[in-house]
Amino acid sequence: MAAHPGALLTTDEITAVVDLLKQQGKVGDDTTFRRVSPAHPNGFDDRRIEAWLYHAGSKEIEELVVSLTDESIVTERTVTGQIPQFAFGEVGAAQEVVRSSPLVAEALAKRGIDDPSKVQVDTWPTGNMGHEHEKGRRVTRCIMFWRDDVADNGYAKPIDGLMAFVDLDEMEVYHLDDIGNWPVATETNNYHHGTVPDRDDLKTIDITQPDGPSFTVTDGNLITWGNWDVRAVMDHTEGIVLQSLAWTDQGTRRPIMRRASVAEMVVPYGETRASQAFKNALDIGEVALGRTVNSLTLGCDCLGDITYLDSAWCFDDGTPIHVDQAICIHEEDFGILWKHTDSHSGTTDVRRSRRLVISSIFTVGNYDYGIFWYLYLDGTIQLEIKLTGIVTTQAHGPDDSLTYATLVGPEVAAPIHQHLFCARFDMEVDGPDNTAYRVDIEVDDPGPDNPFDNAFRAVPTRLETEQQATDVVDAAKARTWRVINEAKTNRLGQPTGYKLLPADTATLFPFRARIAGRAGFAMKNLWVTPTSNDERFPAGDHVTQSEPNNQGLPTWTQADRPIADTDITVWHVFGLTHSARPEDFPVMPTEYARCTWVPFGFFDKNPALDIPPGSHCH
Repeated sequence: MAAHPGALLTTDEITAVVDLLKQQGKVGDDTTFRRVSPAHPNGFDDRRIEAWLYHAGSKEIEELVVSLTDESIVTERTVTGQIPQFAFGEVGAAQEVVRSSPLVAEALAKRGIDDPSKVQVDTWPTGNMGHEHEKGRRVTRCIMFWRDDVADNGYAKPIDGLMAFVDLDEMEVYHLDDIGNWPVATETNNYHHGTVPDRDDLKTIDITQPDGPSFTVTDGNLITWGNWDVRAVMDHTEGIVLQSLAWTDQGTRRPIMRRASVAEMVVPYGETRASQAFKNALDIGEVALGRTVNSLTLGCDCLGDITYLDSAWCFDDGTPIHVDQAICIHEEDFGILWKHTDSHSGTTDVRRSRRLVISSIFTVGNYDYGIFWYLYLDGTIQLEIKLTGIVTTQAHGPDDSLTYATLVGPEVAAPIHQHLFCARFDMEVDGPDNTAYRVDIEVDDPGPDNPFDNAFRAVPTRLETEQQATDVVDAAKARTWRVINEAKTNRLGQPTGYKLLPADTATLFPFRARIAGRAGFAMKNLWVTPTSNDERFPAGDHVTQSEPNNQGLPTWTQADRPIADTDITVWHVFGLTHSARPEDFPVMPTEYARCTWVPFGFFDKNPALDIPPGSHCH
């Protein structure tokens, strides 16, 4: 019997999909699997899996949707002229090719390095810098670092000025950039346990729930917590995804979001040195988060009474890979939910807040990204990205400029860069037909209607078309956005809705660079489009070495389609600009980027009035 349409992918299902496609003659000797992931159950009730294949001989990408319920191919499409994500096995193969290249060995020898086996090779998506020698090739750029020992922190010792270009189809170093000979730093700067003395002044914190957690997980991945219910899945590209998010209100299940995910991110660097300037990765579309997910460890990644969900992904050759404990589910105390001390009666009422946490952690090269979804007792939905890991580094000499980088250690600098995430929210507030509003705070002019010059008010603007909805954060106007259902009202006669509270965040700073054409979504903080299953990734489906200005949100929204009172998707770009500091090295304390949805007229009154006082409240 086939799984629920919204279930997590399993290794058995991957095997079934691979076998079916082989039986259908879709898999040749030159075929590799580039995406195998559950199709979102939007309008169908059978179990469907997306499978994207790359045929190296013809250089074609074949996009297929397979029904495991019917054991058939539902849809198929052939894409030409675009380049797929790296195959997972190509990363390790390219690293070995670089280490064994005579061209690279000669360049290393000039730097006094005679043992390539101790060289750490980082394979980067090459982006699209317009170089003639990259055209017509599938390319990875490889930069190098030195490790005296295999356990060392390679980013402490960049081998700067040397970059190898690997043709992934031929699997050879076909070009080498050698732009300068910086000395390799001498400090090891390790951070592993045992390399620095432990402090002894921290006492144990235990988090226990003697009665067990308040949530349940049924049907594989259906999470129910209080009034909330949601399914958590692992997408090959986006990583952790929430599906069918709803709140049961007095016995009535009310949908809020059909699907919520981090659909893309761009990481542009501002350093002008050629060995750094090419860095402008699309870490979701080019890398695929689902296959970089960590197996989480109790007491380290997750603390408390934890429930885990496993995930699976498909290796290039069709081999299923199982990941234990890929999704962590638990509750956290979150301080005061609400409180008031009544000075007239002398009474105090206070309630403790808690939140349901659904999270996964992904490692993409030097960075680690935690994607945390929080559901709160008052109906709030929050997405938080926790960024940690190691900043990428460059060598620093006495005559080098620090205009675009920060010195983080002797002879080591970290270039300025951004992490801009694009969250995709397929909205369904009390049903499929929703309307978006921009809400600005405006100050009234002096006049007879404003006799004390104190008047300011919230001014909503109904967003009718895609171009009107394209927007940026404006802290000076305390700008927010609302998504409402104009056909549904609360007891006060107001339309039910949710409000998006953005954090102050910049848009893409290198807006004249080629990356701006490939990651045009990051030029704005908000987009609203009619929901389409063909429009899921804001930079396009196949972003590796993509040409500027030819796919994704800026292209789709040129049609200026109507978006009022219809099925809409809200895309929100948020993140941080990282001007590194010495405290970020040799490993970076977690930084946070977040956005929040709060109910706005969705409820008749505070929905958390029924929370009992906590047992710890004396």
